[in-house]
Amino acid sequence: MSKINSIFVYGTLQIGKQHENILKDLDGNWQKGYVYGKLTNTSNNSDYGYPCLELDKKGEKIHGMIFSSKNLEKKIREIDEFEGKNYQRVVAEIHSNNGSKIQAYLYEKKK
Repeated sequence: MSKINSIFVYGTLQIGKQHENILKDLDGNWQKGYVYGKLTNTSNNSDYGYPCLELDKKGEKIHGMIFSSKNLEKKIREIDEFEGKNYQRVVAEIHSNNGSKIQAYLYEKKK
């Protein structure tokens, strides 16, 4: 498998969200993109929880941001820890808003 230099984020790791600082110190580029799936919430309680994605080619269009950096591998273990036990890192085909497709990591609901 070739090296993955991109990550698709659809929640708190995006620019302007509460955990943007995790990716902020990496040099890289951001672009808009989307995948198909179902978005749920990690919490069934009264607290907000966090968005949780289940990939599904027949699902809804889930918008997010694609971050690309040649140094992404330096942060991937930290992101794994941040995402925690409810998520698993997978490689998926991401549709960028400019029409291209990118292989990128994303964190989906652990099955």
